[in-house]
Amino acid sequence: MKRNFLFILILFLNANTMIGQKKTNHDLTCYANSLDVLEEVENDLFTVFSTNEKVTIAEELEVGEVVYEKMKEKHTIRTSGSDYDRVSEIMNALIKQISTFANPTSNENFSKYKPHYKIYIIESNEINAFTAGARIFVTTGIYNFCKSKDELACIIGHEICHNELGHIAEKIKKYKTASGYLGDELGAIANNIGSFLTQPFNQKNEGHCDLFGLDLARAAGYDACQNIQLWSRMNENNGEKDIFSIFSSHPYSGDRATCSKNHLKKNYNMNCNN
Repeated sequence: MKRNFLFILILFLNANTMIGQKKTNHDLTCYANSLDVLEEVENDLFTVFSTNEKVTIAEELEVGEVVYEKMKEKHTIRTSGSDYDRVSEIMNALIKQISTFANPTSNENFSKYKPHYKIYIIESNEINAFTAGARIFVTTGIYNFCKSKDELACIIGHEICHNELGHIAEKIKKYKTASGYLGDELGAIANNIGSFLTQPFNQKNEGHCDLFGLDLARAAGYDACQNIQLWSRMNENNGEKDIFSIFSSHPYSGDRATCSKNHLKKNYNMNCNN
């Protein structure tokens, strides 16, 4: 009788947790350039040649360590100071909100990265941010480009989401698949995947991280409307694809501003006057 009561209680608590989680609609059709021809070919090839092998969190974290070591070789990395304290505070606030949302993806490791996140500031004029294995890298270029904590929160939230939505694992699996069919040993990952992972994700994944990153930022108390200001300002820069390496395969900034505005209106009834 006691065991039955405990079993029912556990089921109730789990159900209550799931019911209490927030769900938002991530409308990726908003992005006009969400998937280009090259990405379609890449995805088709991956579907044909990929195996059922799963990528573990431990593997993702190992890759993150490799990327970190490679960044240390090339750049000065800050892990202290007022700027670092600022991004660290923002990251921690965003991480706390992850489990309040229902899993918006098929990644079975969603919300399991939380204890592993680390953030760094890289001294570089390049306006960029990227992530690998729960390690988040923010350049001084993009840090200075952001005009507020709210804009930084949208950038950092975006990078967190690449982990949570399984995009890192997907990249590692694609790399493993490619290496295997090209005759390379899997050990080559340790030497080559750093540069592989610091390249932009496909545009569909970028768009998804924009929207879920907004969810996290808003839930953490930041002004998500400022994401629209950020991308609108980016869009004002002529030749942005040459200036901002973060855009090399990302959706156009104008699309990102519009889709962010639509997302906040549809899901939160927020009218962002930007």
